Amino acid sequence: MSAQPYVEPAIRTIVGAFIVACGALVYLKPEWLFLWLSVLLFVGFNLFQSGFTKFCMMEKMLRKLHFRSELDEIRTLNKANAEAEARAAFYDTLGLLNEVVIELSCDGKLAFLSDHWFKLLGCSHQNESQFIGRPFLSFINNHDRGALEILLSGLLEGYRETMSFRFRMFREDGQEHWVEGKFALYRKQGKVQGTRGVLRDVTDTHVQEKRITHMAMHDALTGLPNRMYLDERISEAIERSNIAASKFALLFIDLDNFKRINDLHGHKTGDQLLVRVSDILRATLRETDVLARWGGDEFVVLLPFQRNAEIVRKVVSKLMDKLQLELEAQQSGTFVTLSIGIAVYPDDAHTGEALLVQADKALFHAKSQGRNNIQMFGDLQTHTPGFEDVEMTSRFVAAVKENKLQVHYQPVMDAGDHKRIVSVEALARWHDDKYGWVSPATFIPLAENIGLINEAGRQVMEQALDHFSQCSGVCAGLKLAINVSKRQLMSVDFYPMLLDLVGRYGMSPTQIKLEITESIALDGIEQAKVYLQRLSDAGFTLSLDDFGTGFSSLSHVHELPLDEIKIDISFVRRIRTPEGAVLVKTIVDMGHAMQLALVAEGVEDLETATILQGMGVEMLQGYHFSRPMPKEECAGFIAGLRSALPDSVNAA
Repeated sequence: MSAQPYVEPAIRTIVGAFIVACGALVYLKPEWLFLWLSVLLFVGFNLFQSGFTKFCMMEKMLRKLHFRSELDEIRTLNKANAEAEARAAFYDTLGLLNEVVIELSCDGKLAFLSDHWFKLLGCSHQNESQFIGRPFLSFINNHDRGALEILLSGLLEGYRETMSFRFRMFREDGQEHWVEGKFALYRKQGKVQGTRGVLRDVTDTHVQEKRITHMAMHDALTGLPNRMYLDERISEAIERSNIAASKFALLFIDLDNFKRINDLHGHKTGDQLLVRVSDILRATLRETDVLARWGGDEFVVLLPFQRNAEIVRKVVSKLMDKLQLELEAQQSGTFVTLSIGIAVYPDDAHTGEALLVQADKALFHAKSQGRNNIQMFGDLQTHTPGFEDVEMTSRFVAAVKENKLQVHYQPVMDAGDHKRIVSVEALARWHDDKYGWVSPATFIPLAENIGLINEAGRQVMEQALDHFSQCSGVCAGLKLAINVSKRQLMSVDFYPMLLDLVGRYGMSPTQIKLEITESIALDGIEQAKVYLQRLSDAGFTLSLDDFGTGFSSLSHVHELPLDEIKIDISFVRRIRTPEGAVLVKTIVDMGHAMQLALVAEGVEDLETATILQGMGVEMLQGYHFSRPMPKEECAGFIAGLRSALPDSVNAA
């Protein structure tokens, strides 16, 4: 049955009824035929017009839909072209970079690599299919593969968004080179697709860094490790000993009468002797032993895994005998003997620093007994003359452990304006219930001798930074001077600890002046230069304290990156004598010639202050201006001085 055209039901009903009515009327009254035909035409015309209008509207709608479809196709095509152009531009940009860009799938296989990949691996031809789909870790050195795999897994598991790592990769010729990689997750529509990385060849940089690190950790003359390296090895030995419940020994070895050899035969002969001794020691010791040059004519040996002190004594006796035989066989007109001091961990001390101190004490005792001698610290009696009072030592240890050290502050004034303060010096103070106020001249050497100077120094430093930050308004524009001992400065942890404390209390290194003792210039000058230069580069002001008391070489002082010299109180007190005045003026002129600022401490009266100002000293410190004061009193002193000065002077 053929399909019938669709007509709306209402129209169909009306038309049907109309035809039936027309037929009936024509049958009854034929003369009405024309009238009804007219009506029929009118109705038909209106129906046609309505249908035509709908048809036009439908056609217009269809045209719009077709246009939109074509427009969407054009837009899609344009977007695809733009993406292709952007991708091409991106690849062109990658070609301009020295870095390699890679994409890894979630299972760690190479999904994309930029052209520089082939240069990184030293490939003779560029065949991308040779690498796509291969595990990235297959190109990594076995020693680095495990760590890199863990880091990449951590990225995919969401522990971090980015990570950096330095590792070794194999080149096509089988050689290794160092690569620095930075990796991050990449996603599409919120779903992790893998990791994207940027690789850079850092072989030259790595070699240079290792060379610099080696230079920083080794002695230039003998090639032996220095104090920095030794500190790290001692820390490791302590950890191993604590785990294995074993012992190890530290030996302080000193060449007897080395100064006399230098004086008689010259420094070149002395240097040759040091190299010879270091070579003999290196050849005699085991691979597991650690040998370092401590400074001057002193060497330190770490002997790990020793069962008891008696075995250590026998080992050292054999070592000394062999050294003597070798030196006698090689000597050329110089007679050399050795003294050795020994300390055993954990019998004699519980920290590396304290153990070094005890070995040094044993060495001192060995030399005092006639030289060419071996002395174990455990054999010394602490009640013999020269050793600290046991009770005071124990009370000081308790004070440090309980953080009972205090800090007082003494202002440093402008020599040209005695009302203008330029800095404050933080001074350690210890009050004991039995001994009262103990002089720093007593407890600071005590702290060094028992290995607590680093911890005591850290406590004083932290208190001072905390106090200074609390008084930032009153102390605006002033520097905080902090004393640093030689042992502190040479500690591996000192620099990062200092930066951490300064940052923790919201201060800048430019606000801090570090006062170091003159003994820093007496030995270990090369290592001191490295430490001090790092502090200077960070922005700290460096002041040489108590200048003139250590008989340091002027050339050594000139080599250090100093900003100022602090004239010792012993010279200031003699300034009214002709000899004293000449001496101080010489120090001032020398300081100015080296473009260093001058500070005089121990100024106790106006006349002394006036003389020093006339000589060109820029800053003055002493009881004439103020004694050392607790924090609150010092803040009030500064506020009182500043309130009496014009704002322009305070701002300066």
